Amino acid sequence: MKISIVVGGRWHAIELARELHKNGYLHRLITNYPKYKTRGWGVPDDKVVSLPLTLLLNKAIEKVGGATAVRKSLPTIYEMFARSAARHLQGSTLVHGWSSCSLPAIQWAKQNNVPFLLERSSAHINYQTKLLEAEYQKFGLPCTEIHPKIVKTELAEYELANQVAVPSYFAQRSFIEEGFPKNRLVHNRFGTNLETFSPSVKQDNVFRVVFAGSLSVRKGIHYLVKGFMQANIPNSELCLIGGATPETAQLIASGDARVKCIGHIPEPKLAEYYRNSSVFVLPSIEDGFAYVILQAIACGIPLICTTNSGGEDVLRIDGASPITENNIDEYPAGYIIPPANSEVIASLLTKLATNSELLAQKQRNALAFQSQDLGWEQYAQRAVEAYKNMIYGKVGV
Repeated sequence: MKISIVVGGRWHAIELARELHKNGYLHRLITNYPKYKTRGWGVPDDKVVSLPLTLLLNKAIEKVGGATAVRKSLPTIYEMFARSAARHLQGSTLVHGWSSCSLPAIQWAKQNNVPFLLERSSAHINYQTKLLEAEYQKFGLPCTEIHPKIVKTELAEYELANQVAVPSYFAQRSFIEEGFPKNRLVHNRFGTNLETFSPSVKQDNVFRVVFAGSLSVRKGIHYLVKGFMQANIPNSELCLIGGATPETAQLIASGDARVKCIGHIPEPKLAEYYRNSSVFVLPSIEDGFAYVILQAIACGIPLICTTNSGGEDVLRIDGASPITENNIDEYPAGYIIPPANSEVIASLLTKLATNSELLAQKQRNALAFQSQDLGWEQYAQRAVEAYKNMIYGKVGV
């Protein structure tokens, strides 16, 4: 097999490309990152087609006009990259392209009878848009996260691609609810870096709640802050790790000094925060599969995640079935909860903080996940099986 990857960014495409190269399957990684970056991530120069113009353009627009200007320009940036990328696919036996920047590549694949797997790391874009617009309306804010032109492009990609790869049960359900055929979906959860994210002994007795991700409406941090404050646990703190957004101040307004905004930090430092926390909470309104969930459980801390986050996939890795009560699914290593519910977050934080044996049991069960297949190597192996089915079994072609 000769697999070409088309990605107008980083995401998990680099990890996939590295693993495919190790196994002799990578034909080309077509990216907007320069080769010194991809080289450092383990992909050799002769396997990389670097098209950095759109990356430089994106950085220039952000410097001049900020995040709002970048969002407005994304359709043009994606289209520029997509057109250039499609010129470098000759020799591929399958193309795996990331949504929003793959339409010309899909058209090339159709013309050349080459199977195309479209990567959609979030929910179906119509489903995602509806969720986010409803949440932004609660704050009286316009939802600017998804440009209408990108919606149009993605819908065309869904229609033309042979199959669509989704990373979670949540994302899979969103496509099915939007009328997309289940037999054209490939469900493959992500992996994580097990060298960086591994367990250690917690260093203090603070009941520390940790979140990682953008401090945004989409991530639902307002429900976490409100739930944490409602729980009012003695000797506790909430660490919000990630970049601020224009709405961050409004989202965390109900918090006090115990709510700490850490900002962006490198992965080794992030792993230290996980190891020194009692529980990881991801209150996402919409997340196809948040990498941080696997990072956290790889460090041995239990999870509280919404149904719309990918957390269900992680807590089911060991084959566990949930105990369901009041719309809360309890697993040995954590909980899956409805989105947009600060009361549930408050009740679970209180339950764990006041029951040391329950917390210790959840932590022991989280530590057991180290024996599971959490790495990027296993993610790539599952991707290779999907490729073989498409190429040799003609599934979805």
